[in-house]
Amino acid sequence: MAYSMADVSGMSGVSLSELGQYAETGLLNPAFVGPDEDIYYEEPELLRLQQILFCKEVGMEEEEIGPMLRDTPRDMIRIMQQHRIEILEKALHLHGLIQTLDKTISYLRGEQELSQDELYAGFSNKGRHRLLNEAASDHATKNYSEQKQTEASQKYNISPEPSTLPEVQEMKSKEDFLDSQAKLDRIHLDLQRAIENGLEPGSPEVQQIIGRHLEWIKDYYTPTAEIYRDLGNLYVEHKNFRQMYDGYHPKLAEFLRDGMMIKAEQDLS
Repeated sequence: MAYSMADVSGMSGVSLSELGQYAETGLLNPAFVGPDEDIYYEEPELLRLQQILFCKEVGMEEEEIGPMLRDTPRDMIRIMQQHRIEILEKALHLHGLIQTLDKTISYLRGEQELSQDELYAGFSNKGRHRLLNEAASDHATKNYSEQKQTEASQKYNISPEPSTLPEVQEMKSKEDFLDSQAKLDRIHLDLQRAIENGLEPGSPEVQQIIGRHLEWIKDYYTPTAEIYRDLGNLYVEHKNFRQMYDGYHPKLAEFLRDGMMIKAEQDLS
């Protein structure tokens, strides 16, 4: 099915002038020009426009986008998977910023102490880029055929499709912050005891604890099954998460991840 430029602009939110500019630069050529002299797009062009928007969403410069879109379909799938991971990272980044806001407000209300480092937890220039670079060793593609693609993959090496981005909910009342953190600590301690007692991640007892973890996450955003699974993987793969979980038990990160996989399949799929 063919769509006019006006149709595509309405669907995508990209202005007519932007679509015209993409055509002029060769970034997004139309499928054909109709008898009415209007230009039309078909499915391949719609998919390409989606990828352009993904690339712009993660901050790529326009001159970097073209080389990224010259890949084979298999490479494009790989790039889409990278986008998926990065958008999940953004969701977790927002999660961390919400926690920092809550903790700061709690501090200003005299409810808890706040260290200097905690003032800046979650900001991009302090923590997020380090997480992205660490994740790159596991997720980045290493065989792009052109130098531009390699440079872009190094700069934007992790990213998830917008439809999976968790909806960040309204911030909780600030008085609840300490209780929220205490709940999370109890979840971790209960999982630690479950490991020490020889329970399996899929056991009813452990799944009940994982259910509490899922409810805790929902206080900040509503995850899909895929995002909850990806979050479990991030707990294992990211050094910062691993250090935190290792403080409870050296097997806790994997144990929690495995339990989250089961919970995602049973309750979120």
